[in-house]
Amino acid sequence: MRALIFLLFLSNPLIYRAQNQYVDTLKVTSDSLREIEEVTVTGSRTAQLKKNSVVSVSTLDQKLFQAISATSISDALKFSPGIRMETNCQTCNYTQVRMNGLGGSYSQILINGRPLFSSLMGLYGLEQIPTNIVDRIEVVNGGGSVLYGSNAIAGTINIITKHPEYNFIEISDKVSLVPKGPIEQVIQLNGGMVTKSKKSGFLFSGMNKVRDGYDRNGDGFTEIPRVNSSLLGINAFQNIGKSIELHADFWILHEQRQGGQLWNGDPQQAEQSEFRNQITSIGQFSGNWKSRNTKWNLQAYTGFQKTNRHHYTGLNHVEAWGKTNNVTWQSGLQFNFTQKIGAKSKFLLIGGLEHYHDDIQDSIRGYDYYINQQIMQVAGFLQSQLDLGQKWSFVAGIRITKHSKVDNLIITPRAALLFKPNGQWQLRLSYGNGFKAPQVFETDMHIAFANGGISQIQVDPNLKSEKSHAYSAQANWSRRRKKMLYSSETVFFHTQLLHSFVLNEIPSVDPSKTMLLRTNGSNAEVTDFSESVRLKWDKFLQVDVNFTYQESRFTEAQQWSLDVEPIKAFLRTPNVYGSSTISIFPEGKWSGSINGVFTGKMLVPHFGGAPELDHDEIVHTKSFWDLGIRAERSIHIHKMEQTIRIGLGIQNLFDSYQSDFDTSKLRDSNFVYGPSRPRTIFVDIKWVIGGKH
Repeated sequence: MRALIFLLFLSNPLIYRAQNQYVDTLKVTSDSLREIEEVTVTGSRTAQLKKNSVVSVSTLDQKLFQAISATSISDALKFSPGIRMETNCQTCNYTQVRMNGLGGSYSQILINGRPLFSSLMGLYGLEQIPTNIVDRIEVVNGGGSVLYGSNAIAGTINIITKHPEYNFIEISDKVSLVPKGPIEQVIQLNGGMVTKSKKSGFLFSGMNKVRDGYDRNGDGFTEIPRVNSSLLGINAFQNIGKSIELHADFWILHEQRQGGQLWNGDPQQAEQSEFRNQITSIGQFSGNWKSRNTKWNLQAYTGFQKTNRHHYTGLNHVEAWGKTNNVTWQSGLQFNFTQKIGAKSKFLLIGGLEHYHDDIQDSIRGYDYYINQQIMQVAGFLQSQLDLGQKWSFVAGIRITKHSKVDNLIITPRAALLFKPNGQWQLRLSYGNGFKAPQVFETDMHIAFANGGISQIQVDPNLKSEKSHAYSAQANWSRRRKKMLYSSETVFFHTQLLHSFVLNEIPSVDPSKTMLLRTNGSNAEVTDFSESVRLKWDKFLQVDVNFTYQESRFTEAQQWSLDVEPIKAFLRTPNVYGSSTISIFPEGKWSGSINGVFTGKMLVPHFGGAPELDHDEIVHTKSFWDLGIRAERSIHIHKMEQTIRIGLGIQNLFDSYQSDFDTSKLRDSNFVYGPSRPRTIFVDIKWVIGGKH
């Protein structure tokens, strides 16, 4: 295997103020310890020092967003160990996150700890949520989540939004240009106000993104669609006395995207087109009570997500307009109890009840396509953590779920162990059980173009639930010497999938349709090894490298196409991938960064029908290096405490981009792989008044 040389990454971890709906933030005042004493909340639903969390958590923060000039969640997630962001449609560019080699529906995406990210939101939502509303992203790799739901077979992604802490206003503008292509502009606005007593405050956010379509191969059909999206949101809190905290969040997102031919005109007048006009609203409310002795913490919370979508997916001016309505709702109660045992030991108990409802209606009359799905889940969970002195911690938990699509109760256990032999090492072992119900609507239900017509997915009426067993072992090491910080993280994952979901081509009575059946295949195994290395030299240099090697195979060969021999290997899953960043003088007036994302060779399905191909095949892709550079000048003005940051950079410096796209209206729109955009030059500017700098 060809040697891989990785440049590159580091965000400067800070001590975060944990979301108030959990517990009081742990505080560490020494600057020299901030790299190690990072606080996370996702692993245990309470604020803990990262080194004390029995469940390992990776963090992406505003320092990283700034270094890579990320404007959306999808831009940032590919820099987390074990994660790939994948574009799955040449026409509309919907994306999915792949954790540990598994597809997007195997990951649990949370907003402030709540599973409001529906399957429909998973198609475009990670690109729609801007980084200016996000404080940090916490990632738990590996399956089995007692606290958040059994769908977290691959892992959990928790998007923690900003919380108002001080008075400020911030506006940023990023303008990007693809040579011989379109200009993209992203404007973001934030502002916060907090009372002098710190008992109440609010934060407002706004974003607008505009980009024209891009035709890479000159055939008159886009490889990158036209997009016009916007967001408005508000986050507020109110403290009542010293014991009660109330929080409310609300965002509304609007996006219009169009790809194919005539991407600025009537989609039905095009020979091939996809059009999406989508409005999504997301709201959350929570109340938190703390006892005077801080042993008890009670929470009540509720949240919703509502999406209305008007869409078109058609060839040759066919009547292919459709409508989608999707509502998800979650509410719950949670308690935390903490008890010290002697001078050095502690017991933590977390429990609760949750209700989750997901209702989706999706229809296209012209294709006789209609989905009317209602899912309801009621779950109870209980997890205990026992810290024995400074070296040993144990976690055991169980979640019991009643799912409307499953007759029996779903029992999901979890166990984990943390051993800290000294101040430099943390060793972790973990086991988790996961479950995936046989529901109809998933991210793969996106209708695509293939074989000169429409590719559509049906669901086997006898589809069984999918189960998983996930095992992980991890070793963390960190050491500080004078002005140097070294750290590494070595992780081994092994996941067994029982009755795994697969897509198989089936005969179609309509020659203009390619029919795929989602059914149960054989069992499967995913094994991966990841390594993350971090180096920091005072305020001069920060380096981080993430590398993953994995193997993903079915126990029996699976037939995805009637024209191709069955294979055991997972499709669209490289054995090797990784990311990294170098930041130079990250806190200075002048700073720079080099970032890179590597995607190794993989097998990609390719349906025939385009002029270039008359039969189905499996393509062995090449490797891709997506390298970026950025330089920044920071100017601080004492009057009104203003900071101006001006950045200039290039993404995908060497234009490492797919070169064998299909052409014409007969193309296989799912035959797309590699980096999501070609070489792109950008300028960004941010102006902040007040707040922290």
